[in-house]
Amino acid sequence: MIQNAEYQDFIDKINRIRTYGLNKMITIPQIAILGDQSSGKSSVLEAITKLSFPRNIETCTRFATQVSLRQDDTPQMFAYIDGEAAFNDKYGTQDTSWDVHAAVTAANEILCADTEISEKVLEITISGPTLSPLTVIDLPGYINTTIDGQDKTIVKTIRTINTRYIKDSRTIILAVVPANVDLNNIFVLGEAERYDQSNERTIPIVTKPDAVEQDLLPSLIQTIMNKRKFMKLGYLVMRNASYKDIDMPWDDARQLEDEFFKSSPLWSQVPDASKGRVSVKTFLGELLYNHIKKELPHLKKDILDLVFKYDKEIADMGLPVLDTTMAKAKYIDSIFQLRTSLIALLDGDYSFEYIGQYRSDFENQSSVTTSNDNSASSADNDDDDDCDPLSLESEGDYRFTRSSLYRHYQRYNVVMNKDKYMLPKDKISNLVLRYKGNELPGFISFATFTKIYTETLIRWKDITKSHIFNIHQFLYNAINRFITFSANPLIKDTLLFEFEKFYSSQVAKIETEIDNIFADERTPFTMNKYYYDNILKGRKASADEQIQRLVNNMQTQHNLTGEQFKATLRQHLHSLNKTALISDVNYNEQLAIEDLQEQLKSYSKVAHKRIVDVLLLQTIERHLIKSVHLYFDMLIAVDDDTITSLLVESPAKQARRKELKHKVDILRRSLLEL
Repeated sequence: MIQNAEYQDFIDKINRIRTYGLNKMITIPQIAILGDQSSGKSSVLEAITKLSFPRNIETCTRFATQVSLRQDDTPQMFAYIDGEAAFNDKYGTQDTSWDVHAAVTAANEILCADTEISEKVLEITISGPTLSPLTVIDLPGYINTTIDGQDKTIVKTIRTINTRYIKDSRTIILAVVPANVDLNNIFVLGEAERYDQSNERTIPIVTKPDAVEQDLLPSLIQTIMNKRKFMKLGYLVMRNASYKDIDMPWDDARQLEDEFFKSSPLWSQVPDASKGRVSVKTFLGELLYNHIKKELPHLKKDILDLVFKYDKEIADMGLPVLDTTMAKAKYIDSIFQLRTSLIALLDGDYSFEYIGQYRSDFENQSSVTTSNDNSASSADNDDDDDCDPLSLESEGDYRFTRSSLYRHYQRYNVVMNKDKYMLPKDKISNLVLRYKGNELPGFISFATFTKIYTETLIRWKDITKSHIFNIHQFLYNAINRFITFSANPLIKDTLLFEFEKFYSSQVAKIETEIDNIFADERTPFTMNKYYYDNILKGRKASADEQIQRLVNNMQTQHNLTGEQFKATLRQHLHSLNKTALISDVNYNEQLAIEDLQEQLKSYSKVAHKRIVDVLLLQTIERHLIKSVHLYFDMLIAVDDDTITSLLVESPAKQARRKELKHKVDILRRSLLEL
């Protein structure tokens, strides 16, 4: 048998944390009485609490009623309804000058003035030296239909209220089962079984056993003996006070109950611990005590989890911002923090927090971006994917912005280097004839060279624009993602909006810069020794090639060796030159065209190297990397009204902060109690 003092301590702890309001955040161990309307629920409540409740249909079970019994030297009663100040002032700190009827009737007038069923709970606490500790909750009885004039929604409302308790794993379901109704037709048992499928926390209490015909009594006894529908906690049985016995004293009702259970020898099969109001109350008291002890560690863990959750939400809100001055200070601080971290990102000083965040998202995006980039490059050069060593998955990884950007630079450089486009001699000859002025035979003007070179330049410009577009699109996505990750959520949209404006402005400058650079490149110019060396190497290689061809032909035709071969070769070259000068007045013109092709090839090698460096430095690096400070200048220029509207805490957020702090206070107080 549980010692009252020990049990009372447990019950008091649970009741105190309930009064704190913990039960509105976390379910707590409790016993709930459920059953159909007129199944005998009120009689059960009266029998185990020794209290008399109104039986009139207008005042009974239209809201949940929690009854807590305490053992205390000082008799006391008080009642409470959350949010009902007038009722609580009258019944909140009261002695024995009022009765339960008065409190329930007053609660009914308040809670059900405008509705059939209320979702609020009437909490009644009664203390006395002879009371045994127990807390039970009586819930509205189930109904299947309504009568004329009743709100049609009350059927659903009652089920919704009761389901909240039934599905709670910490609620013991005391299911009221009338003895004169077959188990298959008991609605509450079906509802309980939906959420307690193993019947571990459902205990049926059989009422109205005196209403069963004598020939059906054996079957009822079998049910109560747990032989027809097994319940882990077993069954209880109690004789209710009939309607005519409403005002009968509790002791007299108990005596009638004892006499009833002695009226048939069949009732002797039911253990005394399972029948009668005294035994029922003792059983429920011990059950609740053991249930509380079992759930206490889990309850503490749930409280700690909620404290952590709410503390984190409060921390994520940051310090409260209550006026424009505080808002501006917080905004400027956020901007400078973002500037520091963004510049670090663009310099390649990566944040481990950023690198590790949303890893799978970045990797998935990386493969998509790489695929798109490969497609774009293939459009520039069909052979790009076959020989480009820089086609790596990581080149689209936005987390490593500087290294990924460098890979884009390399890709552009590789594509430009692989572009071996060169006009054939016949086309150069046609262009020379088209652009020729009054130059002497064998001479080609600088203007003609420039116009022919422009053919190559146009091709390079198209390749460049495609790659520069991909590069600044990559940077846009990388910075956009970083801002989204790093920014204060309250100002994130503003930061992204201003970045969009900055980006559009800088892209326009990039496009103008590309046009200017290629406009400058229309006038060939270089002081690079590499250009002259290449021309000399090209001319020598061409001459060597012609001589080798001649040698090969002579050896094949005359089969000469030694001094004979040299003499014949000299004679042949002299004769060839003389013949060429006499017979072909265009020979010098042909040599000039071949030399022009060599000049174009040499100059193109020098020019494309210069173009790659100059373009990357003067477009991406100048206008998106080094000019990022312009973005922050734009952010600082955001007007005060916008900043205030974004950062000054709204009444709703202030209310949420207050609510969270109140909840954390309740949780911590409850944890101290437990």
